[in-house]
Amino acid sequence: MAQTSTYPIQCPECKSQQDEVLYDSLDVGKEPDLRKRLIENRLNRVKCNACSYEFYVDKNVLYNDSKEGWMIFLNPHPLDKSKDAINEFDKVLKDMKDLLPSDEKMPEVDLVLSRIELVERIFVREANLDPRVIEYVKYLIYTQNLDKFMPEGYALLLNGQECDQENLCFVLQDVETKKLESLLHYKRETYESLVDLLAQDGELSLVNQLFPGPYSSARSYLIQDEI
Repeated sequence: MAQTSTYPIQCPECKSQQDEVLYDSLDVGKEPDLRKRLIENRLNRVKCNACSYEFYVDKNVLYNDSKEGWMIFLNPHPLDKSKDAINEFDKVLKDMKDLLPSDEKMPEVDLVLSRIELVERIFVREANLDPRVIEYVKYLIYTQNLDKFMPEGYALLLNGQECDQENLCFVLQDVETKKLESLLHYKRETYESLVDLLAQDGELSLVNQLFPGPYSSARSYLIQDEI
């Protein structure tokens, strides 16, 4: 079941404060309506009692699909603070493991650093795609199109709602304006061939070299590689 807590919240518009009940974790396997609310950006939204301004509260959330057996942990951080997010994630993961019975296996848990990454990872997991291979596909798209869009200025996101049997669909998002721009298609057959090829190379060792930790992000890798 979902877990909530009460937090003191300051309105970013008028600076007044109020207490709000926000979600810390949700299990969409038991409460599927919470998935829709999250996808539509209606989860952890607050309306100011003083000025009626509505805003999203960016906070840690554990997304659990108990029916499918996977979890995603949202730990909001900028890309240049990803190491801090990973350290916090490791502590959370340890606490979760300590609470499990000794004979129960820990579900797979992904780490994401923003709400938009959380939504994307939900689509990736629900489509039974490999998150690391999807990030590798993004890496290939970025490096082949650096004259058109740079990772510093554009995020490349899987658009799960536009994917079909023939193509995976990616959308470019302007990082500064948050505006969604052009769509890019990637042959699903090519993705599947890539999965097979990488699997033959020491259980995705190439992907593990690019994304060795719990946070897999082609954009983060490319930006950090340039620093």
